[in-house]
Amino acid sequence: MSFLQNKKSILLVLTLLIGSLSTIAQTKWQSDTFRVAGNCSMCKKRIEEAAYIKGVKSADWNKTTKILTVVYSPAKAQQTQIIQAVLKAGHDAGTQRATDKHYNTLPDCCAYRTGTCND
Repeated sequence: MSFLQNKKSILLVLTLLIGSLSTIAQTKWQSDTFRVAGNCSMCKKRIEEAAYIKGVKSADWNKTTKILTVVYSPAKAQQTQIIQAVLKAGHDAGTQRATDKHYNTLPDCCAYRTGTCND
């Protein structure tokens, strides 16, 4: 085998290897939105941190619309897991209501069921 043929063979193998690795590294992300009850900036921080479980790329809660937008890998996280994490943080999420035990841990300003926060 000549030097030129050997060089072409090595280049072909490297090209195939790099192509395979980039395909493996690409993760298919899914975006979902659901309603999450909350009042203020402290709620926003708590909701987003709770939603940011393993497999979640981003979580953004809109204080005005009460909508949480999450981008996640379905191979690593499920919407139900994200909702459960938000419920445990004390916030009603989707069609589910946080338990009184979790809700009662919220600061007074974040007690969205009373509607008393002015933030």
